[in-house]
Amino acid sequence: MKTNSPLYEVKERRAVKPENLVDNLYSTYEHNFKIINQILLSPLESQTKFKFSPEPHMHLLLSSNHYVPNIHVEMNFLSPYTADVEMYYGEHDHENIMYIYNVKFRLFLDAKILEVKNTGLCRPSVGEIQESDKEASKKSDNSNSVQNKLTKNLLVHEWFNKLIELEYTFNKIQ
Repeated sequence: MKTNSPLYEVKERRAVKPENLVDNLYSTYEHNFKIINQILLSPLESQTKFKFSPEPHMHLLLSSNHYVPNIHVEMNFLSPYTADVEMYYGEHDHENIMYIYNVKFRLFLDAKILEVKNTGLCRPSVGEIQESDKEASKKSDNSNSVQNKLTKNLLVHEWFNKLIELEYTFNKIQ
C-alpha cells in the first residue's frame, strides 16, 4: 500500500516579497475607500455638496436598525479633496465599558483611497489614561512599516465589513 506522499512532504517556504505587501496595502486602501463611500460619502454627497463645503469640520452619525450603538463620525477637511476622519462609538452608549473602538483615517477623494492612521481601543474621556496605556500607544505609533500599515488597514477593513453586515447607514449631520 502506497502512502500519500504529498501529505508528508515539507513544502518550500516562500518569502513574502515587500512589493507584494505594498500591492496588498494599496489594494486594501482602495477597498476601504469603496466601503466608506458606500456607507457615508455617497449618501452625504446626495444631501449636500460636502466636497466643497465651507465648513472645515463636520459631525455625522451612522446608525443601524440592529440594536447596536450609533457611530459618531468627525470629518476635518484639509482641502476639497482630502479629509481626516475619526469614527467612534458614542461614550453615552457605553457607560460601563472601559475601552471603546475608534479609527482615524485620511480620505484622498481624488485618488479614491483611504489610509488608516490609527485604530484600536481607547478609554472614554471619563476615565484617566494610565501611564502604561500612554507608553503602549507611543510604542505602537512609532512603527510605520508596511506590515504594520497593512495590519491596521486590514483590521479596519474587517470592521467596515461588519458595519455593512449590520446595515449601518448615514443618519444625519449633527
